[in-house]
Amino acid sequence: MTEISHPAARITPPEDSIAGQLMVIDADETTANNVVGLICAASNIIEGIPMRETTLRRAFELPENPTEQLGVFRDVFRSRGFFEQFSHSFDFPLAVALAATAWPDKAFVYAIHKLSRSLETESITWWSTHPRYGQIFDKHSELYSSHVSTSIAINLAFSAIEELKLQVKSSATKARFLAGDWNPAVLKDVQERLQNEGIDVGQKMNWIVRGDKSILEESIKPTLGAPAPYSDGQVVRDVELSIPEALHFSSFIRNFMTAHGFSEVSAFLVSVPKHVESNESVVIQGERPDSMGTRRQCGLPRTVHATTAAACAIRAT
Repeated sequence: MTEISHPAARITPPEDSIAGQLMVIDADETTANNVVGLICAASNIIEGIPMRETTLRRAFELPENPTEQLGVFRDVFRSRGFFEQFSHSFDFPLAVALAATAWPDKAFVYAIHKLSRSLETESITWWSTHPRYGQIFDKHSELYSSHVSTSIAINLAFSAIEELKLQVKSSATKARFLAGDWNPAVLKDVQERLQNEGIDVGQKMNWIVRGDKSILEESIKPTLGAPAPYSDGQVVRDVELSIPEALHFSSFIRNFMTAHGFSEVSAFLVSVPKHVESNESVVIQGERPDSMGTRRQCGLPRTVHATTAAACAIRAT
């Protein structure tokens, strides 16, 4: 790692601060670009805020000649127009570590990229889920393009879960629910796969539901979970779900609302970036918003949190 700085910086950094660093990758151009792309995608899902404005996401060659290297530093890193495109994040080392962990596992790599692209397509700021804001988003849209964007985000996020083989597995001959309750065999199967990935199947998560009931919300069967402790039963109607329950909600929305032909509920697939939606939660060895809109460690090794599959879903509920 090589320290870099901008000579035109207007402030003097604190004595204990860490200077910006340049990552040097000893690899061919394609491999280097794959590494850079994976780190950027990992940063997206850890932060929960996609780097839409960051355009410098590709590797570039550093010559071996020291004099030529200095020219690159002078012309690229220390010049306006380039330096400003570099990203700064306290969580960036975590993104590098996540990318390094995922690198040997192509399915894991694809899961990170899919979730990242889902966030870029449709996402909110994690603090927007705080109950104090109530319903701050539209639940209905007449814009067809909005319905399509939301469905793309949902499908990509659910596909990330499929890459990790954490979806609920059921079929016509092996029903997911029996008389409204989990089929014990189906539930045991998904719980075992979650546990194998180090996930506590007993933990609860909050499914964000705001405002009046929509026809889309009423179509999700069966009714699962319990009201979150802070829900008021009217505007803030968030539901506390287990991980398997959230996975079921996610797959239901994907299978019956977004993956195939659209229907009357499509108008409730609303494009509302930065507003409340079903926790398109972060994820892999990172942080996510808790029920009160603050951040806490997620601690889920090699897995996407269950609600990632429902990217942007609650705009539908």
